[in-house]
Amino acid sequence: MMRRHVFVLAATAALASTAQAQRAGTFEVGLFPNIAYFDKTLRLDQGSAGPGGRLGFFITENWMIEAEGSYTPTDPVVGEGRIAHVPIRGRVAYNFPAGEHSAFILGAGYAYTMYRRDADFEDSGPTASAGLRLGLGDVTSIRINTYVDYIPDPENQVKENWNWGIQPGLSFLLGGRGEAKVRDKDGDGVPDAVDECKDTPAGDKVDARGCTVKDADGDGVLDDADQCADTPAGEQVDAKGCPLPKDADKDGVADDADKCANTPAGEQVDASGCSATQRDADGDGVNDATDTCADTPAGEQVDAKGCPLPKDGDKDGVTDDKDRCPSTPAGVTVDEEGCQVLFEESKKTLILEGVNFETGKSTLTPESQTILNGVAEALVANEEVKVQVSGHTDNTGSLALNRRLSKARAEAVRQYLVEKGVAADRLTSAGFGPDRPVASNRTAEGRAQNRRVELTRLN
Repeated sequence: MMRRHVFVLAATAALASTAQAQRAGTFEVGLFPNIAYFDKTLRLDQGSAGPGGRLGFFITENWMIEAEGSYTPTDPVVGEGRIAHVPIRGRVAYNFPAGEHSAFILGAGYAYTMYRRDADFEDSGPTASAGLRLGLGDVTSIRINTYVDYIPDPENQVKENWNWGIQPGLSFLLGGRGEAKVRDKDGDGVPDAVDECKDTPAGDKVDARGCTVKDADGDGVLDDADQCADTPAGEQVDAKGCPLPKDADKDGVADDADKCANTPAGEQVDASGCSATQRDADGDGVNDATDTCADTPAGEQVDAKGCPLPKDGDKDGVTDDKDRCPSTPAGVTVDEEGCQVLFEESKKTLILEGVNFETGKSTLTPESQTILNGVAEALVANEEVKVQVSGHTDNTGSLALNRRLSKARAEAVRQYLVEKGVAADRLTSAGFGPDRPVASNRTAEGRAQNRRVELTRLN
């Protein structure tokens, strides 16, 4: 019997034609084997199976009404004979979407059950169901349903009884009113299902995630295409948002290649921007007649006398001969000895911008290590400073996991600083998870700000 039911389901799936996916006005037709388990008071064989069918109608995209019936032959535990269990159920069900063509289904309604052949009585009572629809496309789905019937006052029993069963089968979604509407709450052209910024202001240009694309430096090139995001105001830029090469002396050689940046107007120059009529043996941009250091190595920056300028390897404005912290990251504020200023007098907390980790882990990225090298140098140079390293997360995920992850990340930063020479007794670590946000967790930008590592001076 079961083999025959499976064959019928497979044949029906093969004949299904393309129709509409779940929405208001859609009909659901289902075929399934009904595997029934009876209350012990009925004294019937357990796990009996028989054919069943279902017809449903979607009132909205989620709410539906449906009716089903099945026929399950079974045997009494005591005595002889054959009993046919024929339930008819009507219910209201709600579909919780779980993908484009799949859903969890919960329903409740009423069951009317007939017992026939060598029995002749009826029972009725409330019924509840739970199921899963796994879409194979717009039309065909695998639907696995379970039900339980509660009979408070059985006709042939003194005691109430409970019957339940499993219905694995196929469903077909047919018809529907018009095309399914794609939700786009903020009207930015990105469907809500993939829109990470659902409240984008009207008229904003957005990226594939539905978030506003900004032009932070105001150079006319939006941030998503701007390869030089910090261009100074008024600077002329190319299509990539990067400053165009300058030519201060208008000699046709861009300043970044011009070794003689003050060539008089109208002077004929060579490829290095120096006067073609004056000799410069070492090619440093200073004519031999005034070059005090005539053998300057190629590429060396020189002063007005042609002598090498003191070097500044980390470009922090403090030359290497005076720099106590020669690996300061680019763009940070340094003191007169070339070390990063970690804490201002009025502010004892520093957010470590650019210190990031591998997703879901406490492993520092290579870029983060570069930033922490400068921090370590500054701490080594200021031996009296004691610091707490604190980790923070956004509110995505469980609270316990976020607290563990923030603690592990703070400890990873602390250990890295210790490895770079900072005394261990000057550093502590703590993880606060999402407990101390600095921005709203309702936006992707705010959540990004909340995922951070901070240094707090303790003395």
